[in-house]
Amino acid sequence: MTKEDTIPSEPSFARFILWEILGIVGFLHILQYAPANDPTPLCFLANAVVFMVLYPILYFYNRLKLPLVLKFLVSPLSLTLRSILMISGFFWVAYVLYATGYSLGLASGFVIFRRDYLFLGPFFVFDYFFFVEHLWGLSRANYSFWGAVGMISDSISGVVGGYYLGRTLDTKWGMFFGDPETRGLIWIIFILIGIGAVVWFGNKTRKG
Repeated sequence: MTKEDTIPSEPSFARFILWEILGIVGFLHILQYAPANDPTPLCFLANAVVFMVLYPILYFYNRLKLPLVLKFLVSPLSLTLRSILMISGFFWVAYVLYATGYSLGLASGFVIFRRDYLFLGPFFVFDYFFFVEHLWGLSRANYSFWGAVGMISDSISGVVGGYYLGRTLDTKWGMFFGDPETRGLIWIIFILIGIGAVVWFGNKTRKG
């Protein structure tokens, strides 16, 4: 893959439609399958609304040909909205863990995300800017379809590598890391690092 594949170009409207549809599907899933008398899904429901509103705004804002001065003046607002959308992405990951009940065999992944979000946040930010933002079409480089496929493939490799490394460390030395929640936190951190590192390396390689 050459550098031309990562040069900003006209946005793929199909990509925008895909993510908006997934946002709507997520909203409907939360609405339909949320357990009764559990307030937690209300947070995820609000997050789905935030995503469905902010994503189109940022997607099309990035394509506006604004004068440099005006772009500078609105940059604080743009940065704020991008930060909110990044937090929304974190909530989507938490919802997937909540809905699936994924536990890593130690503790609930959702409980870990809810309890230790301050520890997981920096690693998620790393993944967001090197992976998620590219897939959403909000980064400065608009990767081609095959570039996006390559990033997804890299991310899967990062998940697998981080998962097995975390499992190996937990199996051999988990007793030294404390309670199951702390061990699960370390395990998830390895997965997030694996995703970011492999995707970053893959993107650098494709640019070359």
